[in-house]
Amino acid sequence: MLDLCDAHGIERPEVNVIVEDAEVDFFWRAHRLIVETDGREFHLTPQAFERDRERDARLTMMGYRVVRFTHRRLVTDAAAVAQTLRALLA
Repeated sequence: MLDLCDAHGIERPEVNVIVEDAEVDFFWRAHRLIVETDGREFHLTPQAFERDRERDARLTMMGYRVVRFTHRRLVTDAAAVAQTLRALLA
């Protein structure tokens, strides 16, 4: 994600920080934007899937925007991910 931000001129987020008692992957504090990058290894079990959605809903109710990108999209569709991030940060 940081390489993607650098390559596309997107401000770097905070990394692995605590937001409302939840550790998030990437956080743009001024925009209240959280990005989670999901790989199958850690996020595809039924328990992890449910836990992730519950946490996303809780953070959304608190006024944060939570967006998830798969590792595959970061690698194979970086330009589209960057376009999405630019729109969310505008």
